[in-house]
Amino acid sequence: MLIMTDLAKLKINRMISARATSRNSARAGFSLVELMIIILIIGVLAGVAVPIYRGGIERAIRAEGEAALGSIRTQVRAYYGEWGEYPIADLSQIMTQDWHDIKAGELDGTNFTELSYYYQCTDGKNYLIGVHRGTVMKLHRSLNQDGVYEDWDVNVDE
Repeated sequence: MLIMTDLAKLKINRMISARATSRNSARAGFSLVELMIIILIIGVLAGVAVPIYRGGIERAIRAEGEAALGSIRTQVRAYYGEWGEYPIADLSQIMTQDWHDIKAGELDGTNFTELSYYYQCTDGKNYLIGVHRGTVMKLHRSLNQDGVYEDWDVNVDE
């Protein structure tokens, strides 16, 4: 029969306690591999989300410009309804024209001012209204008499 002394029992208890403590402390945090996987997942999600966010911003900017172009188009069509032709004007800013009822500041928005919009009609039949891209859009945006929006890139005096 094996009789254990108090000293041997104490040593065995310490060893068991130390082993349990080292196991618990090893699982208390994340390993380096786990942290790297988490960082990789966050990077992939950010890589997908940022272009989507930027595309949404571009669409919102274009929508602001298109809303103002629609207001200008309404004025142009009202003029046509009254006079039977579209107002004649070289490429010029809308607010320098006297044929509309647009009040000062009415076309101003977050990204564009009233100076950003222009109108051109040389024959009374075909017109083009547009918004200069400035620094907020990649291309100019225009609207013609048929209600068709177009994007184009030209060097105009901005």
